[in-house]
Amino acid sequence: MKSIEKASRQQMIKVLLSTLTGNLGSGILSFIIGLLILKSTDSALSFGISQVIGPVVSLVLLPFTGSIVDKFDKKKVLVAAQLLSIISLCIYGIMIYYYGFEHLIFTYLLLIFLKISDQFLVTSFTASIVNIVIDEHIQKVKSLQQILSSLTLITAPILAAFLYDFVPLLYLVASEIGLEIMTIFIMLSINFHLTSIVMDEESTQEENILILFKQGLDYMIKSKKLFFALIFAMLVNFMFGAVNVGIPFIQINILHFSNNIYGFTEAIFSFGMIVSGIILSVSKNISYPLYSSWCMINVIGLLFVVLGILLGIILEKIYFIIIISIFNLLIGMAITWVNVPITVWMTKEIPKHYQGRVFNILNTGAQLLTPLGILFFSALFDHSNNYSIFMISGFIILLITLTYPLLFKINLKENQI
Repeated sequence: MKSIEKASRQQMIKVLLSTLTGNLGSGILSFIIGLLILKSTDSALSFGISQVIGPVVSLVLLPFTGSIVDKFDKKKVLVAAQLLSIISLCIYGIMIYYYGFEHLIFTYLLLIFLKISDQFLVTSFTASIVNIVIDEHIQKVKSLQQILSSLTLITAPILAAFLYDFVPLLYLVASEIGLEIMTIFIMLSINFHLTSIVMDEESTQEENILILFKQGLDYMIKSKKLFFALIFAMLVNFMFGAVNVGIPFIQINILHFSNNIYGFTEAIFSFGMIVSGIILSVSKNISYPLYSSWCMINVIGLLFVVLGILLGIILEKIYFIIIISIFNLLIGMAITWVNVPITVWMTKEIPKHYQGRVFNILNTGAQLLTPLGILFFSALFDHSNNYSIFMISGFIILLITLTYPLLFKINLKENQI
């Protein structure tokens, strides 16, 4: 028992290292690409398109991602996804070297291929974690992953804002390629079957991918709580378009924050995620994860309302910097407190051979309305500077959160799937 516990801790370290190398370069690159789009086009819609790409790609891949992850060896899927990222970045580097950044089609294509890679990476790692570490380490590794991801999200905007004026985009692309190669070697050293002698994929080897997808969909629909979580997440994520587009657009195009200030306020969001991640990593398992997540979403709705009220007041720029920083801090804390407990709950409750499909259906389905939300709020912010957009969005989130469990007759203090 002690030997497997020691091995599990070693596995945790490798998972965290892969999280660090996988997120740092991509965070810097993504931030600079977003900043370049905002500054070169001065359009919330152009920025919104870059944000819509991810959810659309997830939707297109929905029938395939989870089924492929459950059917084939997860380590091979992860390595293949990493190779796709590296090849895409290499081609993108060649394109911007000869044609420059102004042709946004190359950037949009890069984002498409990186999202395809990311979709398989996230689904494979999420479905594998139950076999990579022992049960007692699942919440800890999830929380520590969140902390590390948040740390890279803090350093990435700050570094990106600093590098923006000094380092050409091509060099940043090359650095990201190097980090992706490091990530592959770390993944190859991880034992993806530490806690299971018999491979979970054996029961799915002979099944057709679309049949596997249907089986996963049927399993999820039969579970009232999983179906509730899916529809609920779809509605809330639609409303989050106000933040995904509105906060960057207001900071850069309305309040005219400098690159450094914008990087700082974005980093504060990740700091909030770290605070929650640290608390969760040293805490006992939450007794009622669904109820805990539900409470935090109510908090998010209230934060939207307060932000809308405060942004509507005429103040000096320094106060707006403080307001947005505090908002990002609290939103980051709340989002982590929503995601980690419910992910741990599903990891423990969903059968191993269904996890790739169910997690992929839930993650993709939750983003189904995100593109519409982003485009909707992009259009609103392009034609209106009304800060009441945040306030109205907050009231709608509260309305959905308070009434939805009653409509579905869900007991949020019952953990059984």
